[in-house]
Amino acid sequence: MDVLMGVGKAGLKSGGKPDLLVVVLPQSCNASFLFTQNHFKSASVLYSEKVFKGTVRALVINSGNANCAVGREGLLHAELMAKKVSECLDIEEEEVLVFSTGVIGKPLPIGDVLSAIEEACKVLEPLDLKRASDVISTTDRFPKYDFVKKGKLEAFGFAKGAGMIHPHMATMLAFVFTNAELSREVLEKLHREINERTFNSISVDACMSTNDSFGLISLGTHKEELESVREALEEVSLSLAKSIVQDGEGATRVIKVHVKNASISLKARLIAQAVATSNLVKTAVFGKDPNWGRIVAAVGSTAFPVDQFKLKVYIGNHLVYDGKVHPKAVELAKRYMEESQEIEIVVDLMEGKEGWTYYSSDLGYDYIRINAEYTT
Repeated sequence: MDVLMGVGKAGLKSGGKPDLLVVVLPQSCNASFLFTQNHFKSASVLYSEKVFKGTVRALVINSGNANCAVGREGLLHAELMAKKVSECLDIEEEEVLVFSTGVIGKPLPIGDVLSAIEEACKVLEPLDLKRASDVISTTDRFPKYDFVKKGKLEAFGFAKGAGMIHPHMATMLAFVFTNAELSREVLEKLHREINERTFNSISVDACMSTNDSFGLISLGTHKEELESVREALEEVSLSLAKSIVQDGEGATRVIKVHVKNASISLKARLIAQAVATSNLVKTAVFGKDPNWGRIVAAVGSTAFPVDQFKLKVYIGNHLVYDGKVHPKAVELAKRYMEESQEIEIVVDLMEGKEGWTYYSSDLGYDYIRINAEYTT
């Protein structure tokens, strides 16, 4: 893959676990980065947004501390992190981007962080996607990574995220690479399109993060048809996004909501989001309760009108409502919910040809426990 990584320990995580990652690219690469739309951004996000000009050579990522809400000192710390990577690897400082994730409001122990960067840069090895994801994780239960190869075309990436997950984007970090040669303009357009269908269509707790960042990087070593590149990158991105939902704090099931036959795409998307993010729907899924009433209430909660007499609702393959309830189908849906780890809800609006799919996780007791004790 020609991408290298180094790992360090800054003492940001308990138990002396590695908490700092440096990723080094073989040369200056075209890239596109999307950041959280939260107005209260991490200092690391502010720094990276400021310096990024379309190319990147290295990434430095710390976990265990968000570098957020710590005043202007946070901006200085992000700059010092980039400068240290630049000095250690003899590369341009402006092509080093900085990312942070973890607890908000605690200043970085910058001396320890800079020492960890030196440690990481001394021993570089080929990028290990699984280990990279593990190093940048916080409350994650498992690492998130994927690799797709189609002929000579490669697409691969790693991510972290389990809580504070909601567009735009979701507390997640994701970095996806391809060996395909892409111009900056094409890369940016492709990135935004893929992001809308993947990381901007997931939710765990409807809480938007201060630190979200999603990078798409072209290593530029192989020419390939654009549609093939799109498919490979979307496959990797969706895999990472679904892994984040699967790992939702306290989650036991993934919820897949597909709205079809809408008059316009925006309507399908907002209705899918309304169902997927409804706490009543999420708790019903946790309880394995085929409560279709909660689903139709969510469907009707957006600004878009729906015809309740044409509407069809499926839980799995079971048609539970089409203007009237079907009790036998509801019984079969309950069995489906008891046996399945991914619960699919299909809403057929019966009015057009547009559709959207949105992913979320169920909401159970452990989510409250994890977040009630997060900083204590």
